[in-house]
Amino acid sequence: MGTYFHSVFLFWSRAARLCGHFSKSAKKRWATITIFILSFVSISLCWIWIQKSVITDIVTTTSPKKPPGQVDFPLNCSNLNLTLTCPTTCPVTIEKEESSPVACPEHTQWIHEDLRPWQSTGITRDMVESGRVYANFRLVIVKGKAYVERYKGSYQTRDVFTIWGILQLLRLYPGKVPDLELMFWCGDETVIKKRDYQGLKATSVPPVFNYCKDDETLDIVFPDWSFWGW
Repeated sequence: MGTYFHSVFLFWSRAARLCGHFSKSAKKRWATITIFILSFVSISLCWIWIQKSVITDIVTTTSPKKPPGQVDFPLNCSNLNLTLTCPTTCPVTIEKEESSPVACPEHTQWIHEDLRPWQSTGITRDMVESGRVYANFRLVIVKGKAYVERYKGSYQTRDVFTIWGILQLLRLYPGKVPDLELMFWCGDETVIKKRDYQGLKATSVPPVFNYCKDDETLDIVFPDWSFWGW
């Protein structure tokens, strides 16, 4: 910046001498001054534009933007940290970013199909409680925290790994899992039979999540994460 002002000073010093040289003619003197003023303004604007371009390039280079669609998972499970407890520094929410709408995957149609028995009535508290006799545990999620109430044991540790998978889901997507409450059965066989809920009972089907389902049952299918262990 000092070099710039020094150049401007020399420019105007020479301009003053030239103005004196042309002092014999008033018209020539004012024309010369006008030319020098326009030249000075042009040089100043060029200098500002160059400085702005350089600063913009520096900011762009030092602060790269995250590629669109990239997701930063806050969960860190390195081989050097094999403790049995989850870190307490995991964020509760993640920053939302603007994204273009994406079509739902094809398998989402089966979610609507599994929930069809409750389409007209909705799910009531009594319905949830009636599923307790079939469930291994009750899962409640409130503000990103999971609470579990066990009712009966499952085969080996299938319930433990199912709950562990839900905890990983909460860790990977903090703030994106809504508050919920559900009953879960961890066996391979189905438990909610269609034949048991006909006529008047068709409006009181207990919503029970399970790994399995067929055309004769009303269990709600859930991913079998227990294959990770047990």
